[in-house]
Amino acid sequence: MKQKENKNSNEQNEDSNNFINKKRKNQIKEEENKPLYKKQKKEIKNEKFSKELEHLIEYKYNDKGELIHKRAGAKCERLSKQEYEIVGMYAQKYVENLLIKTFDLTTLYIPNSKSTDFTKRDESQAQCKILTSKDFPKNPKCLILIQGTGAVRLGQWARSVCINENIDLGSMKPYIEKAIQNKFSVIILNPNERKDLTYENKIIKEFTTMEKHSVYVYNNIVKTNKNIKDIYIVAHSMGGECTLDILLKNKEDLLNGKIKKIAFTDSVHGENYLKLGKEGVKKFREISRNYITSDKPVGKFVKDYNNYSGVNCYSAGDKRHEYTSGKAIDKVFEFLNSN
Repeated sequence: MKQKENKNSNEQNEDSNNFINKKRKNQIKEEENKPLYKKQKKEIKNEKFSKELEHLIEYKYNDKGELIHKRAGAKCERLSKQEYEIVGMYAQKYVENLLIKTFDLTTLYIPNSKSTDFTKRDESQAQCKILTSKDFPKNPKCLILIQGTGAVRLGQWARSVCINENIDLGSMKPYIEKAIQNKFSVIILNPNERKDLTYENKIIKEFTTMEKHSVYVYNNIVKTNKNIKDIYIVAHSMGGECTLDILLKNKEDLLNGKIKKIAFTDSVHGENYLKLGKEGVKKFREISRNYITSDKPVGKFVKDYNNYSGVNCYSAGDKRHEYTSGKAIDKVFEFLNSN
Protein backbone atom coordinates (compact mmCIF):
# COMPACT_ATOMS: atom_id res chain seq x y z
CA MET A 1 0.00 0.00 0.00
CA LYS A 2 1.30 3.43 -0.97
CA GLN A 3 0.60 5.00 2.40
CA LYS A 4 2.38 2.25 4.29
CA GLU A 5 5.33 2.36 1.87
CA ASN A 6 5.58 6.14 2.25
CA LYS A 7 5.32 5.90 6.02
CA ASN A 8 7.96 3.20 6.24
CA SER A 9 10.42 5.04 4.00
CA ASN A 10 10.03 8.42 5.67
CA GLU A 11 9.76 7.30 9.29
CA GLN A 12 12.15 4.30 9.42
CA ASN A 13 13.81 3.98 12.83
CA GLU A 14 16.95 2.10 13.70
CA ASP A 15 16.85 -1.03 15.80
CA SER A 16 16.22 -0.29 19.46
CA ASN A 17 19.65 -1.62 20.40
CA ASN A 18 21.41 1.06 18.33
CA PHE A 19 21.58 4.23 20.38
CA ILE A 20 21.53 7.74 19.03
CA ASN A 21 24.86 8.81 17.55
CA LYS A 22 25.93 11.05 14.71
CA LYS A 23 24.51 8.71 12.10
CA ARG A 24 21.21 8.50 14.01
CA LYS A 25 21.13 12.26 14.38
CA ASN A 26 21.47 12.79 10.63
CA GLN A 27 18.83 10.15 9.98
CA ILE A 28 16.36 11.89 12.28
CA LYS A 29 16.96 15.19 10.53
CA GLU A 30 16.12 13.56 7.20
CA GLU A 31 13.04 11.84 8.59
CA GLU A 32 11.60 14.95 10.20
CA ASN A 33 12.57 17.62 7.70
CA LYS A 34 9.81 16.98 5.16
CA PRO A 35 9.06 20.25 3.35
CA LEU A 36 5.53 21.58 3.25
CA TYR A 37 3.82 21.65 -0.13
CA LYS A 38 5.25 24.92 -1.49
CA LYS A 39 2.33 26.04 -3.63
CA GLN A 40 -0.09 25.80 -0.72
CA LYS A 41 2.38 27.31 1.74
CA LYS A 42 2.41 30.57 -0.23
CA GLU A 43 -1.35 30.82 0.14
CA ILE A 44 -1.25 30.93 3.95
CA LYS A 45 -2.52 34.39 4.76
CA ASN A 46 -4.50 34.42 7.97
CA GLU A 47 -6.20 32.58 10.80
CA LYS A 48 -8.87 31.23 8.43
CA PHE A 49 -6.24 28.96 6.95
CA SER A 50 -7.51 25.66 8.40
CA LYS A 51 -11.09 26.44 7.39
CA GLU A 52 -9.96 27.20 3.84
CA LEU A 53 -8.04 23.95 3.68
CA GLU A 54 -11.06 21.95 4.80
CA HIS A 55 -12.57 22.68 1.39
CA LEU A 56 -9.44 21.38 -0.37
CA ILE A 57 -9.26 17.98 1.27
CA GLU A 58 -11.56 15.02 1.80
CA TYR A 59 -10.58 14.54 5.42
CA LYS A 60 -11.47 16.00 8.80
CA TYR A 61 -10.75 15.29 12.48
CA ASN A 62 -13.39 13.44 14.45
CA ASP A 63 -14.15 13.76 18.17
CA LYS A 64 -11.44 11.19 18.96
CA GLY A 65 -8.79 13.32 17.27
CA GLU A 66 -8.49 10.91 14.35
CA LEU A 67 -8.22 12.10 10.77
CA ILE A 68 -11.05 10.45 8.84
CA HIS A 69 -12.56 10.61 5.37
CA LYS A 70 -15.49 13.03 5.34
CA ARG A 71 -17.87 10.69 3.52
CA ALA A 72 -16.60 7.19 4.20
CA GLY A 73 -15.62 7.81 7.83
CA ALA A 74 -12.48 5.70 7.42
CA LYS A 75 -9.10 6.73 8.82
CA CYS A 76 -6.65 8.58 6.59
CA GLU A 77 -4.72 6.30 4.20
CA ARG A 78 -3.35 5.96 0.66
CA LEU A 79 -2.53 9.64 0.23
CA SER A 80 -0.38 10.90 -2.61
CA LYS A 81 2.63 13.00 -1.67
CA GLN A 82 0.78 16.19 -2.63
CA GLU A 83 -2.32 15.17 -0.66
CA TYR A 84 -0.18 14.27 2.34
CA GLU A 85 1.42 17.71 2.41
CA ILE A 86 -1.91 19.50 2.14
CA VAL A 87 -3.41 17.31 4.86
CA GLY A 88 -0.27 17.97 6.90
CA MET A 89 -0.82 21.70 6.73
CA TYR A 90 -4.45 21.27 7.69
CA ALA A 91 -3.36 19.18 10.69
CA GLN A 92 -0.82 21.84 11.59
CA LYS A 93 -3.36 24.62 11.83
CA TYR A 94 -6.04 22.39 13.34
CA VAL A 95 -3.76 21.48 16.25
CA GLU A 96 -2.80 25.10 16.87
CA ASN A 97 -6.41 26.28 16.90
CA LEU A 98 -7.50 23.32 19.04
CA LEU A 99 -4.91 24.04 21.72
CA ILE A 100 -5.73 27.74 21.84
CA LYS A 101 -9.46 27.07 22.12
CA THR A 102 -9.28 24.13 24.53
CA PHE A 103 -6.88 25.71 27.03
CA ASP A 104 -7.53 29.41 26.38
CA LEU A 105 -3.85 29.91 25.56
CA THR A 106 -2.21 33.28 25.02
CA THR A 107 -0.45 33.98 21.72
CA LEU A 108 2.89 35.78 21.87
CA TYR A 109 4.68 37.24 18.84
CA ILE A 110 8.45 37.02 18.62
CA PRO A 111 10.95 38.48 18.16
CA ASN A 112 10.06 42.02 19.13
CA SER A 113 12.82 44.61 19.02
CA LYS A 114 10.57 47.51 20.03
CA SER A 115 8.57 46.28 23.01
CA THR A 116 8.52 43.74 25.82
CA ASP A 117 4.77 43.31 25.35
CA PHE A 118 4.86 40.19 23.21
CA THR A 119 1.07 39.88 23.14
CA LYS A 120 0.93 42.65 20.54
CA ARG A 121 2.05 41.96 17.02
CA ASP A 122 4.66 44.31 15.55
CA GLU A 123 3.61 44.82 11.96
CA SER A 124 6.99 46.31 11.05
CA GLN A 125 8.97 43.07 11.44
CA ALA A 126 8.76 39.39 10.62
CA GLN A 127 7.57 37.35 13.61
CA CYS A 128 6.31 33.90 14.56
CA LYS A 129 3.90 32.77 17.25
CA ILE A 130 4.43 30.86 20.47
CA LEU A 131 1.82 29.99 23.07
CA THR A 132 1.56 30.27 26.85
CA SER A 133 -1.01 29.33 29.44
CA LYS A 134 -2.94 32.18 31.05
CA ASP A 135 -1.16 31.70 34.36
CA PHE A 136 2.31 32.00 32.83
CA PRO A 137 2.92 35.57 34.09
CA LYS A 138 2.37 34.67 37.76
CA ASN A 139 2.83 30.92 38.22
CA PRO A 140 6.18 30.08 39.92
CA LYS A 141 6.37 26.69 38.15
CA CYS A 142 6.99 26.82 34.40
CA LEU A 143 7.08 23.93 31.91
CA ILE A 144 8.82 24.57 28.60
CA LEU A 145 7.85 22.33 25.65
CA ILE A 146 10.32 22.08 22.75
CA GLN A 147 9.56 20.01 19.65
CA GLY A 148 11.98 18.38 17.24
CA THR A 149 12.99 19.59 13.80
CA GLY A 150 11.21 19.35 10.44
CA ALA A 151 7.60 19.87 9.32
CA VAL A 152 6.20 19.97 12.86
CA ARG A 153 4.86 23.32 13.93
CA LEU A 154 3.25 24.93 16.95
CA GLY A 155 1.88 22.35 19.39
CA GLN A 156 3.00 19.22 17.52
CA TRP A 157 5.45 16.50 18.51
CA ALA A 158 5.04 14.58 15.27
CA ARG A 159 3.00 15.64 12.25
CA SER A 160 2.93 12.11 10.86
CA VAL A 161 1.43 10.77 14.09
CA CYS A 162 -1.23 13.49 14.06
CA ILE A 163 -2.15 12.30 10.56
CA ASN A 164 -1.76 8.54 10.85
CA GLU A 165 -2.83 8.00 14.47
CA ASN A 166 -4.48 10.78 16.47
CA ILE A 167 -4.03 14.22 17.98
CA ASP A 168 -3.41 12.97 21.52
CA LEU A 169 -0.48 10.81 20.47
CA GLY A 170 1.09 13.29 18.05
CA SER A 171 0.48 16.67 19.66
CA MET A 172 1.27 18.46 22.92
CA LYS A 173 -2.39 18.49 23.99
CA PRO A 174 -2.03 15.76 26.68
CA TYR A 175 1.13 17.45 27.99
CA ILE A 176 -0.73 20.72 28.46
CA GLU A 177 -3.57 18.89 30.20
CA LYS A 178 -1.19 17.17 32.62
CA ALA A 179 0.76 20.39 33.18
CA ILE A 180 -2.42 22.17 34.25
CA GLN A 181 -3.36 19.25 36.50
CA ASN A 182 0.08 19.40 38.12
CA LYS A 183 0.01 23.20 38.63
CA PHE A 184 2.59 24.08 35.96
CA SER A 185 2.29 27.05 33.66
CA VAL A 186 3.22 26.18 30.06
CA ILE A 187 5.14 27.86 27.27
CA ILE A 188 5.11 26.17 23.87
CA LEU A 189 7.99 26.96 21.53
CA ASN A 190 7.82 27.06 17.73
CA PRO A 191 11.47 26.65 16.64
CA ASN A 192 10.82 25.41 13.10
CA GLU A 193 8.95 28.52 11.96
CA ARG A 194 11.59 30.46 10.03
CA LYS A 195 9.23 32.64 8.00
CA ASP A 196 6.43 35.01 8.90
CA LEU A 197 3.58 33.56 6.86
CA THR A 198 1.34 36.57 7.53
CA TYR A 199 4.01 39.14 6.69
CA GLU A 200 4.80 38.61 3.02
CA ASN A 201 6.40 35.26 3.85
CA LYS A 202 9.54 37.05 5.02
CA ILE A 203 12.36 35.21 6.73
CA ILE A 204 12.68 35.82 10.47
CA LYS A 205 16.35 36.77 10.43
CA GLU A 206 16.75 36.41 14.19
CA PHE A 207 15.64 32.76 14.06
CA THR A 208 17.82 31.13 11.43
CA THR A 209 18.18 28.07 13.69
CA MET A 210 16.04 26.23 16.22
CA GLU A 211 18.60 27.02 18.89
CA LYS A 212 18.37 30.78 18.32
CA HIS A 213 14.59 30.68 18.63
CA SER A 214 14.75 28.66 21.85
CA VAL A 215 17.43 30.79 23.52
CA TYR A 216 15.51 33.96 22.59
CA VAL A 217 12.35 32.66 24.25
CA TYR A 218 14.23 31.59 27.36
CA ASN A 219 16.25 34.79 27.75
CA ASN A 220 13.54 37.30 26.82
CA ILE A 221 10.33 35.71 28.09
CA VAL A 222 11.06 32.99 30.65
CA LYS A 223 14.10 34.41 32.41
CA THR A 224 12.72 37.94 32.57
CA ASN A 225 9.61 36.68 34.36
CA LYS A 226 10.58 37.28 37.98
CA ASN A 227 7.64 35.23 39.25
CA ILE A 228 9.08 32.04 37.81
CA LYS A 229 11.11 30.20 40.46
CA ASP A 230 11.21 26.64 39.08
CA ILE A 231 11.75 25.69 35.44
CA TYR A 232 11.03 22.30 33.87
CA ILE A 233 11.73 21.28 30.27
CA VAL A 234 10.42 18.55 27.98
CA ALA A 235 12.31 18.36 24.69
CA HIS A 236 11.94 15.94 21.79
CA SER A 237 14.65 14.91 19.33
CA MET A 238 16.50 18.03 18.08
CA GLY A 239 14.74 19.95 20.82
CA GLY A 240 17.42 18.39 23.00
CA GLU A 241 20.07 20.43 21.20
CA CYS A 242 17.97 23.54 21.79
CA THR A 243 17.87 22.68 25.48
CA LEU A 244 21.65 22.27 25.65
CA ASP A 245 22.08 25.66 23.99
CA ILE A 246 19.79 27.20 26.63
CA LEU A 247 21.86 25.57 29.39
CA LEU A 248 25.18 26.64 27.91
CA LYS A 249 24.02 30.25 27.74
CA ASN A 250 22.34 30.17 31.16
CA LYS A 251 24.57 27.86 33.16
CA GLU A 252 23.86 29.73 36.38
CA ASP A 253 20.21 28.62 36.20
CA LEU A 254 21.37 25.02 35.99
CA LEU A 255 23.89 25.24 38.81
CA ASN A 256 21.70 27.21 41.22
CA GLY A 257 18.80 24.78 40.79
CA LYS A 258 16.34 27.09 39.06
CA ILE A 259 16.10 24.56 36.24
CA LYS A 260 14.65 21.64 38.20
CA LYS A 261 14.11 18.79 35.74
CA ILE A 262 14.69 18.03 32.07
CA ALA A 263 12.86 15.17 30.34
CA PHE A 264 14.13 14.34 26.87
CA THR A 265 12.21 12.12 24.46
CA ASP A 266 14.65 10.43 22.08
CA SER A 267 16.88 13.49 22.18
CA VAL A 268 19.89 13.91 19.90
CA HIS A 269 21.80 16.45 21.96
CA GLY A 270 25.08 14.59 21.52
CA GLU A 271 28.18 15.57 23.50
CA ASN A 272 27.46 19.28 23.82
CA TYR A 273 26.76 18.69 27.50
CA LEU A 274 30.54 18.36 28.06
CA LYS A 275 30.83 22.11 27.47
CA LEU A 276 28.92 22.64 30.72
CA GLY A 277 32.09 21.89 32.69
CA LYS A 278 32.58 19.43 35.53
CA GLU A 279 29.96 20.83 37.90
CA GLY A 280 27.53 21.53 35.08
CA VAL A 281 27.82 17.99 33.73
CA LYS A 282 27.19 16.56 37.20
CA LYS A 283 24.10 18.72 37.71
CA PHE A 284 22.85 18.00 34.19
CA ARG A 285 23.10 14.28 34.85
CA GLU A 286 21.23 14.57 38.16
CA ILE A 287 18.21 16.43 36.78
CA SER A 288 17.82 14.84 33.33
CA ARG A 289 16.45 11.68 31.74
CA ASN A 290 16.08 10.58 28.14
CA TYR A 291 13.13 8.40 27.16
CA ILE A 292 14.40 6.62 24.06
CA THR A 293 13.16 4.19 21.43
CA SER A 294 13.05 0.69 22.87
CA ASP A 295 11.01 -2.51 22.84
CA LYS A 296 11.17 -2.62 26.63
CA PRO A 297 8.12 -1.56 28.68
CA VAL A 298 7.79 2.19 29.12
CA GLY A 299 9.92 3.54 31.95
CA LYS A 300 12.30 0.57 32.12
CA PHE A 301 16.00 1.42 32.44
CA VAL A 302 17.90 0.96 29.16
CA LYS A 303 21.33 2.61 29.25
CA ASP A 304 23.37 4.64 31.73
CA TYR A 305 24.90 8.07 31.25
CA ASN A 306 28.37 6.69 30.48
CA ASN A 307 27.02 5.16 27.29
CA TYR A 308 24.89 7.99 26.01
CA SER A 309 25.16 11.77 26.08
CA GLY A 310 25.54 12.28 29.80
CA VAL A 311 22.06 11.16 30.94
CA ASN A 312 20.46 7.89 31.91
CA CYS A 313 18.16 6.44 29.29
CA TYR A 314 14.78 4.82 29.88
CA SER A 315 12.35 3.18 27.50
CA ALA A 316 9.69 5.36 25.90
CA GLY A 317 7.69 2.20 25.30
CA ASP A 318 7.96 2.27 21.51
CA LYS A 319 10.64 1.54 18.92
CA ARG A 320 9.49 4.40 16.67
CA HIS A 321 11.23 7.74 17.19
CA GLU A 322 8.22 9.92 16.42
CA TYR A 323 6.03 8.11 18.97
CA THR A 324 8.31 8.56 21.98
CA SER A 325 6.77 11.78 23.36
CA GLY A 326 3.23 10.50 23.16
CA LYS A 327 3.99 7.09 24.64
CA ALA A 328 6.25 8.25 27.50
CA ILE A 329 4.03 11.03 28.86
CA ASP A 330 3.02 9.35 32.14
CA LYS A 331 6.61 8.49 33.01
CA VAL A 332 7.75 11.96 31.97
CA PHE A 333 5.42 13.65 34.46
CA GLU A 334 6.23 11.09 37.11
CA PHE A 335 9.86 12.14 36.70
CA LEU A 336 9.09 15.87 36.61
CA ASN A 337 7.20 15.57 39.88
CA SER A 338 9.81 13.44 41.61
CA ASN A 339 12.13 14.78 44.31
